[in-house]
Amino acid sequence: MQLATGRIFELVTLILIWGLGTYYLYSQKEVWMRRLPALDFIEEAVGRAAEMGRPVTMHGFGDYDAGIESPYAPQIMAGLAVLGHAARICARHGTMIMATMRAGTVVPLAEETLRTAYRLEGKQEVFEAQKFEMLPWTASRQSMVALGFRVKPAANIMIGPFWSETIQIAEVYGRLGAVQIGGTGSLTQMPFLAACMDMILIGEEIYAVGAYIDQSAQTRGSMRVVDIFKILSLLFIIVGAIAATLGNNSLIGLLNW
Repeated sequence: MQLATGRIFELVTLILIWGLGTYYLYSQKEVWMRRLPALDFIEEAVGRAAEMGRPVTMHGFGDYDAGIESPYAPQIMAGLAVLGHAARICARHGTMIMATMRAGTVVPLAEETLRTAYRLEGKQEVFEAQKFEMLPWTASRQSMVALGFRVKPAANIMIGPFWSETIQIAEVYGRLGAVQIGGTGSLTQMPFLAACMDMILIGEEIYAVGAYIDQSAQTRGSMRVVDIFKILSLLFIIVGAIAATLGNNSLIGLLNW
């Protein structure tokens, strides 16, 4: 068997990732994760909505041309993880949750996420009776704003990919009195969320929400493997930059191995 030149380094890296992932999967080793106050605040936000008798709204599930098959899928999946978490709390408190839909490919996933959340809380009949209200189709940004004026939510959650609608939704829902929790991987929209939200997930924190909510050793272990290789990659870049500055190109040769 002959290995392809220039791919051996990638093969070794893949084996290391697989090995570390397997170790954390079967060792059941406790993995520490720092607190994410924005996620912890969801319980308080839903409790506020229950006291006021007003719903919780959630946005961030892509656009009509940016659904689960798009490059924004990881951010959408992060939003779905938060949706499931928030829906369980809403079911517990008897509070309506409304997740706006704009991408057809996301609707079945969101519906199943809500159904599972309500079933786990023993409230599946509530979901079946209200599922069309819980998943309103908002074809335009104007309709997302109009929804806020119509239902006047007590809490608004925005997790996922956003574009120019960020400030429109966040400002309007804030003026309507909703406490707001936000997070996105879109660099251009982070400043707007930071300015308007009561609590915010910054950058890559949204990709950790599944492990944070799930609390299982497997998901936390996968996050640890990602963190380890991020640190190694950063060190590799720093050492490589210093070595190249000094005229040593041995690391470039390693990459081409």
